[in-house]
Amino acid sequence: MRLYVIKRYVFFLFLMTTIILISLGLHGNIVTQQNSWTGTGDMLIRHTDEKIQEDPNLKIFKDRRNTMIDACSSNETSYTAKNTEGTLRNHFVIDRKHKFIYCAMEKIGSTFWRRLFQIISGSSKKTSPFDIPPGAALGGHQETFKTLSFDDIHSVLSSSKKFIIVRDPYARLYSGYMDKLFSANLMFWESIGKFGVETFRDKPSNISKKCGHDLTFTEFIKYFIHSETHNKRRDGHFLPMYDHCRPCEIKYDIIAKMESMSKDTLSVLEILNMTELHDTLEKQFTEDTREDSFIDQTKILFGSFAKTKNCLSIYENQKRMWTKFKSRGLISKYAEFPFHESESESLTKEKYIKALKQAVKESKDNAKSKQYRNDYLQEAFMSVPKDVLRRLHVILRTDCQIFGYDCDSHLWIENAFH
Repeated sequence: MRLYVIKRYVFFLFLMTTIILISLGLHGNIVTQQNSWTGTGDMLIRHTDEKIQEDPNLKIFKDRRNTMIDACSSNETSYTAKNTEGTLRNHFVIDRKHKFIYCAMEKIGSTFWRRLFQIISGSSKKTSPFDIPPGAALGGHQETFKTLSFDDIHSVLSSSKKFIIVRDPYARLYSGYMDKLFSANLMFWESIGKFGVETFRDKPSNISKKCGHDLTFTEFIKYFIHSETHNKRRDGHFLPMYDHCRPCEIKYDIIAKMESMSKDTLSVLEILNMTELHDTLEKQFTEDTREDSFIDQTKILFGSFAKTKNCLSIYENQKRMWTKFKSRGLISKYAEFPFHESESESLTKEKYIKALKQAVKESKDNAKSKQYRNDYLQEAFMSVPKDVLRRLHVILRTDCQIFGYDCDSHLWIENAFH
């Protein structure tokens, strides 16, 4: 045990030393926008940085990086990392061919980007990430930091472009709740739902304590605050982004955002000179993403009935998934669930997907789709008591500052502090 502790300490000391050297050396040139490279400056990195400076469509990446660096340098931004070494290592996916590193985070497009990364790195011969099943996102023999030696980690960090995708912290938390607690998910009901109901609900029913299937959003937020405050029962789908990928230590070169996923993804492919893959995705990015989600989530839905029917009826299960699609702006906010309870047990996946496609209509308009998402998000957080929101804000504001989200302007936060 003592040897294990010493090894962990040595690893973190090594990693922090490496990052400091990178910050002072190689990547100092990016911060100061200089073109004179020192040490082991790589031609690909140099070309990429010049490309970002020359192309106004890519300048946003430099601006986001500067925001991150400024926030990390500020006395107002501080955090205590709680993630273990082993967990941290698994987040980093490596493409040695393009000298490109991606730090993957749950609930920020990681299922899509892990599949895309398989194609970028050459571990998959598919021509589109949508041709790879979502369930295979963690496959493809992708290389991570998990098995690398200290020297190899140093080499990779020093010579690679580091990439991350971020998201409004409040939207990410709400998405995690809808996906893992509101929708049928036996594993999360068992590990978080039951705990949340028993801990934060006054006189929960026996079925709620047994199943954990009806955790409210406020109870979920209380669970999250508790898990972060006590460092217990934490889950990767909800952890703060800073603890996932350590931005103030790693100092990412390219920061994409979930809010502009399609545009940012295409820009990254442009930086990597992946022209063919870029052109393939550009044709129908939004439509393919929607189709991919419909098929994957419906498959999960229909596969959950046998496991969850003692806690949630098939009909209620189907309706919850429909609501989740509405909350994501994938179908119209006004699309009523088109099936009667008497049809629930005979309803097929194909018929469910067909109904989803018919419900798209207005949500094809990007502005309306965004508005639908914002409406659901605002309604959820406005239902949370003000004192709870104030405690939540303390936890999330570090991510807001580092990644340039004006979280103070959210209506529910303004309301909580007035």
